[in-house]
Amino acid sequence: MNKKSLNSSLMLLATAILLVFTACQKEEKATPEADKATVEQAKQAMANQQIMLSSFNIAQWGAENANGIQEGKVQERSCGTITVTPTDPLVFPKIITADFGAGCTDDDGKFKQGKVMMTVGAFWELNSAIIVTYDNYYEDNVKIEGQFVFTNQSTPDAAILRIDAQSIKLTDQNAYTFAFTGDQTYKQTAGHASWWDDSDDVYEVTGSIFSTLTNGETVDWVIQTPLVKANNCAWVSKGKGTLDINGLPVYVDYGDGGCDDQGTYTVNGQVYPFTI
Repeated sequence: MNKKSLNSSLMLLATAILLVFTACQKEEKATPEADKATVEQAKQAMANQQIMLSSFNIAQWGAENANGIQEGKVQERSCGTITVTPTDPLVFPKIITADFGAGCTDDDGKFKQGKVMMTVGAFWELNSAIIVTYDNYYEDNVKIEGQFVFTNQSTPDAAILRIDAQSIKLTDQNAYTFAFTGDQTYKQTAGHASWWDDSDDVYEVTGSIFSTLTNGETVDWVIQTPLVKANNCAWVSKGKGTLDINGLPVYVDYGDGGCDDQGTYTVNGQVYPFTI
């Protein structure tokens, strides 16, 4: 894949993952007492999939700015201050820092504080990587720690990026935490030939995430049927997976392919809707 095509694919893929960094919220419905705790745990645990998706927005900064510095400019698409070093267009890796200082509201509506650091390789080359780390970084008063590693595994026919979540930990204002690791692959399944037109691009997400909640309980999320994310829809429109919450299976269904923000959990044979 050439540099121009992959950079375009990275930018378009980032559009596909600009999902809000929040847990899935279930709609109001009478829930049996026996299922309430499980549904709540499922809601909390599925935040990790949202974070995996939204992390590509940060990787996009790295891709755009590494390319931008070669073109003699920095892509100021953030309320933070972005710096790129070295400025020599031929030298990689580049260190890119997004500094949000004491806090500002970014274009995605999130209030961000602290710093995000990216080490960006020659990302148009096979097996090149973008490494994202955090320095006292918060989104909407939720602290994020750990690192994401994005690796280019593209082929001549499709943009393929692997994301490795390494020791990610989130802590909210109430000291609720969950930590997770994950390994997922984002593969372009449509629109590659017309790389200049983002409207027809479609991506499939596969892989798994393993989480530990504040109380020590574990949740394993495995995608059974690839999640489908089209650029012309704001949400994951299709795909299925299983949450294993301390041995209890919870089945997650993102829908039949229609462009909406609805999905369902199935717990003990009972179906509960949620909103992404």
